[in-house]
Amino acid sequence: MKKIVSLLITLFLAASLFAAEATVTYVSGKVEVQRGNKWVPLQKGDTLAKSDMVSTGFQSEAKIKLYESVLYLGPVTRVSLEELSSSGNQDNVSVYLKTGSARSQVKHVDEKRVKYQVHTAIAVASCRGTDWILDDSNTVVGIDGEVAVAAYTGAEDAGGIILTANQTMKVSEDGTVSEAKSNVDENAAKVVSTVATEAQKKAGLSDTNSDTSNFDSGTTIKVHAGTVVVGFEFDDDFQL
Repeated sequence: MKKIVSLLITLFLAASLFAAEATVTYVSGKVEVQRGNKWVPLQKGDTLAKSDMVSTGFQSEAKIKLYESVLYLGPVTRVSLEELSSSGNQDNVSVYLKTGSARSQVKHVDEKRVKYQVHTAIAVASCRGTDWILDDSNTVVGIDGEVAVAAYTGAEDAGGIILTANQTMKVSEDGTVSEAKSNVDENAAKVVSTVATEAQKKAGLSDTNSDTSNFDSGTTIKVHAGTVVVGFEFDDDFQL
């Protein structure tokens, strides 16, 4: 009888902490998973498991659902799902970014903890909020909420410096974490630098070096750069 009870307890614990599968929810272009010594094409609806390595090609993207969270892979990106498990009250996700860039949108479920991190060989970004990007230059961009940024040491809880929305941090090769820098001004500068080109495209001009262009009344040009969206209204007297 004791053996039966012990077996039931073991089975219960095994069921409460298991290696879960991730689901591919979007594929564009060449997206593959390594199976043994071969790379196999991935399609929407395919499942992934712990230790799987996923790669995207040029002009290719993928979206992977990890429990309630989503991992977006940009072009020429390679990641390994180092940890993917769930217990009754906690989801555990750890992703190793070898090359490229990965965006994480982490969703918290009521009464359930989420331990979610993405790391390179040098930097690690750990879940404190909902949305961020880490790339292979060890730069972390905050989009929404908060994320903790630190040098990667392999420790389970790396801690780190809190990065918030519209901020950027970079971890150097010696493990130094830069101060948080606002990327709003940088995005605004990019918008300003592209206004002339976009305006001339709107007007149907092919010569981008032209210094004088007329626009119809009410012309609107919208440029999206990062999290900054700027609208420009041109009246009858406007000249570029």
